[in-house]
Amino acid sequence: MSPEITVIVPYYNEKDSIEYTLERVGGQVLPATTAVFVNSSSSDDTSAVIERWILENQHRFSTRFLNLFEHTDNPASSKNVGIRHAKTEWLAFMDCGQNFDKTWLEQQFRFVQDNRLDVVSGVVYLVGENWVDRCAVAQTYGYRRNRPCVPTTLARKSVFEKTGLFLEGRRAGYDAAWLRKLRKLKIARGVNEAVRITYIGFNFSSNLAHLYRKSVIYAKPSVALEGYWMPYAYAVAPLLFAFTATASVAAAVTLCLFYFLARTFLVPTVKSRSIVFFKEHPVEALLGLGIVGFVIDLGKTVGTWHGIRCYYFPKSG
Repeated sequence: MSPEITVIVPYYNEKDSIEYTLERVGGQVLPATTAVFVNSSSSDDTSAVIERWILENQHRFSTRFLNLFEHTDNPASSKNVGIRHAKTEWLAFMDCGQNFDKTWLEQQFRFVQDNRLDVVSGVVYLVGENWVDRCAVAQTYGYRRNRPCVPTTLARKSVFEKTGLFLEGRRAGYDAAWLRKLRKLKIARGVNEAVRITYIGFNFSSNLAHLYRKSVIYAKPSVALEGYWMPYAYAVAPLLFAFTATASVAAAVTLCLFYFLARTFLVPTVKSRSIVFFKEHPVEALLGLGIVGFVIDLGKTVGTWHGIRCYYFPKSG
């Protein structure tokens, strides 16, 4: 007997690629019972494209497609909409803009059955489209590295009854918070590296301006996550550097040199767990990694201070 699975896909301004996602979800070798597409307050015609596609194509698939809008405007809250609407034993998560195989659900269900698990994730593999994108990947997820991710995940709905839903209102950090809850409750999550997704187009950012804005946006909601202290390091580091600079110019120059070397060589190597980026793109590595790393850190610092202000000093009234 086939398992009952609800696939949950949040979307925001995906009109140019949403039909690919709809077709690939509908064409799974192990069909989902329901596919819930959740509007994260798109400002383009994605919702209309989905409605038209469902009207014209629902008869081709056994999976029932739904298009929901509950005025959410971030991935975590949109995923929660899908979880609340799901009536099936199993939940599966996917994002738009991803290449994923038609055997995704089949492989994940076989994996949880074979390993007696309640949660399994696949991996995302990032490379990048231009020098900014590639350097950003190397500085964050790791260049040509498989990283477990929530998209691709298959989980029993009962798991969320134990952990609670994803943190509401979070654009970033909600996945890490959920994983900490799984570990705290001793709920094992398997990782099936045979299930791998890749980005359609740019993996992280197409240019430095977008990279800065994205770093700000993603850093802001990472404040005040239980057990996650990295944002406060971004908040304190500039203050420590300013104090050091006033005390000793030589010490400040040494710190700058160490920072440049760490962002150019150490961090990308650790994140990627290899030196393949330096072998494939030596010029980008030497000239771009430090610049991209600085832009990321600047954005995270600004975003963290915005988050601290909003969380600890909310405006009254």
